Amino acid sequence: MADVETLSHSGISVHDLKEAEDFYCGILGAQVHGAVNFVTEDTLKGRSVHQSYTLGDFLFALVLAPDFMPMPPADKLMGVNGFRHAFAVRHADFDATIARLKAAGVPFKGPVGHPDKGPFGESVYFKDPSGNFLELLWRRDENVDYAKAPQLDVG
Repeated sequence: MADVETLSHSGISVHDLKEAEDFYCGILGAQVHGAVNFVTEDTLKGRSVHQSYTLGDFLFALVLAPDFMPMPPADKLMGVNGFRHAFAVRHADFDATIARLKAAGVPFKGPVGHPDKGPFGESVYFKDPSGNFLELLWRRDENVDYAKAPQLDVG
């Protein structure tokens, strides 16, 4: 059996794809990558039930939740609630990223410092519009180059 080499992508369940896209693209800077459509009311409104995005070298999908997802209390900004997705930013860009959260009115906790001997420097914790816990952090090993997510030529 071959060893697993890396994380390919992950899915984040959301209540509203348009609201989630506005959040992940407009606030976090994600780029639209591709979509899979199904015959649903969302598709009739021009939205896919599975839209993929890239943030740097990370490919992720926003997936329309098939049922209600329980949301944590509004004042709880740090936790796992099933999942917490962490996104890294350059140390030099960390303060500007926090400023973008503030400007967009996104409540957050932090910055929270991590142990000096670990790979993480500082983190801020917050939620997306569907209540998924998110983390933005800078890494002490940020100078390591990672492969960019592949782009398919569908032309």
